[in-house]
Amino acid sequence: MTVHIALLRGVNAAGNRQVTADELTALLTELGHADVRSGPKPGDLVFTSGEQTGAELQAQIETALMERFSLRTDVYVRTADAWRAMVAANPFPEFAAQDPGWLMTLFLKDTPDKKAMGALRAAIRGTEQARAESRQIYATYPDGVGGSKLTNGLVEKTLGARITGRNWTTVLAIEAMLDA
Repeated sequence: MTVHIALLRGVNAAGNRQVTADELTALLTELGHADVRSGPKPGDLVFTSGEQTGAELQAQIETALMERFSLRTDVYVRTADAWRAMVAANPFPEFAAQDPGWLMTLFLKDTPDKKAMGALRAAIRGTEQARAESRQIYATYPDGVGGSKLTNGLVEKTLGARITGRNWTTVLAIEAMLDA
């Protein structure tokens, strides 16, 4: 059995059907996963599973969410080992220590194209920085996220891929769940 993390994009955001953490953990349990726990947000789940790949789990959970809740959303799955490696690979450790709420990790299903990442960095008009490592982008927001021009929409348009983001505080809270 392997420990996995599933991040659901935009769950309980304005305009989406509201789904509780209890409903999500029950759904994953019914799908045959074990030790299902909700993370800091209802759309953050930690669970153990058999031999399915991350891509298989993503598809399975996305389908089940649509069938059960009529919720069309993207799911991003990482193993516990990949999560720990992602935390260790943070290219902005000083920023994370000083202001973890303004360091965002943006999750993708595939590794972003280097040319597209160059275009994204060129599109940044403020003090933000963005670096890709594997299937994540680490983005700093020294002046806050709210007024930033480095929006999820800009990232998705530039990369041609959908994302979901978690701030560093949430990333570390999920990592702590892996050791609990």
